[in-house]
Amino acid sequence: AIYNAIDAVTGEVVELEDYSIKSVTQGKDALGEVHVVLGQEGVSAQGRGLSTDILEASARAYIDALNRLIDKRKSPGRRDKMSLI
Repeated sequence: AIYNAIDAVTGEVVELEDYSIKSVTQGKDALGEVHVVLGQEGVSAQGRGLSTDILEASARAYIDALNRLIDKRKSPGRRDKMSLI
């Protein structure tokens, strides 16, 4: 639901290629780290989020990856697949 909300707000259409969670500390207030990989038009980007709230960490990771995808799209050195045909 969080990822769908982010997609709706940004207007971006992406595919979630990978999602993983791990605990980086122990105890009641343990930090959780979320790693995601998003794909869009043949380009992938990774994102990472860290928080004591796993939902917040998930949202942070998704936004991080989404920002990296947008940066790659804006990069002048990127060649689209269509330009290779």
